[in-house]
Amino acid sequence: MDELSTTSEVIDALGGNAAVAKITGSTVKAVWNWRGFETFPSNTYVALTDALRAIGKTAPPSLWGMKIPAEPERAA
Repeated sequence: MDELSTTSEVIDALGGNAAVAKITGSTVKAVWNWRGFETFPSNTYVALTDALRAIGKTAPPSLWGMKIPAEPERAA
């Protein structure tokens, strides 16, 4: 799977501003604004990751401000 690393890459891969607005239930203007942000609104995570999966692409959870748990430290 191809991993996308920016909000713009995700939006472009999903068909542009209007397509992402439809997927997320947002306005085209809101999606246009997301291109300039480092992260998407967290409430779009499921809709956008499902849409990406459907086209064989992924994006890191950090694009939605999600934190990945750190690996537990192992005793030496």
